[in-house]
Amino acid sequence: MEFLPRLAHSGYWAVKRQVDRFDKWPAWRQVRRGFQAPIYRFADTGLFGLTPLETHVLICGFPASGTTLFQLMVENGLPNAKRFGVERSGWKAATYSLRNHSVLISKQPRDMLRLDPLRDFYSTRKARLKIIVMLRDPRDLLTARRKNGECPNYCGTAKSWREYYVPFLQQRDRDDSLVVRFEDLIADPGVEQKRFEEFTGHQMAVPFANYLTVDRRDFDTSKLCGLRPLDSSRVSRWREPVHHERIRGILADLSELPAALQRLGYEDNSDWTRKYL
Repeated sequence: MEFLPRLAHSGYWAVKRQVDRFDKWPAWRQVRRGFQAPIYRFADTGLFGLTPLETHVLICGFPASGTTLFQLMVENGLPNAKRFGVERSGWKAATYSLRNHSVLISKQPRDMLRLDPLRDFYSTRKARLKIIVMLRDPRDLLTARRKNGECPNYCGTAKSWREYYVPFLQQRDRDDSLVVRFEDLIADPGVEQKRFEEFTGHQMAVPFANYLTVDRRDFDTSKLCGLRPLDSSRVSRWREPVHHERIRGILADLSELPAALQRLGYEDNSDWTRKYL
């Protein structure tokens, strides 16, 4: 009898109600997906020689923090995993994607705001949820521009950064989460690869540093503005004179930023702000 209360708390439908707060679908589509979902997860039974899911690697984090780059590195390093080559929410990947793989890789930055429902979903299942949370210097995030025309002006806003900051603080010290700094990934991908392998228990067939050696024509590189080698010049671009007024405006909108930078380990004090006051 203990099974029924547990099912009501963490079963598919109970968790789906939590996820629906974030993804609004027409009622008819919600019902259809709910009944079709068990078919997509049938491989988890292991019947007829099918391969049950063992690990779901979920990549999320601040927008423009390197989630797409990290997704490409992991997908290329685990060629036998279920991989999408595009953004796919963790919930959809877990419940509504055909698979016959022991490892599943999904990436959507916004998943950082809805991790608890996914944890509930996996709490009664054998598969492990391994969460990668990407972090980047907020000043670089808020001075980022995309060359593909997606946002010719500055992409990030103070409002959006605040939206992600509190959830990040809540998630970064969880046992099932690994924080990867964009700056560290660019500087030494080998070290970050080792951290990832130890965290997930899966070894890379292709090193992170060699991610460009794999032909991935199926991968959506639009958010990367094309494929290119790791470039240290992408770090600390906020210091460039062209962003001076932007940083001044950010400090006016985000009075908590200097303290946040210290909390995140990017600054030891607030002396850097004097130039912009």
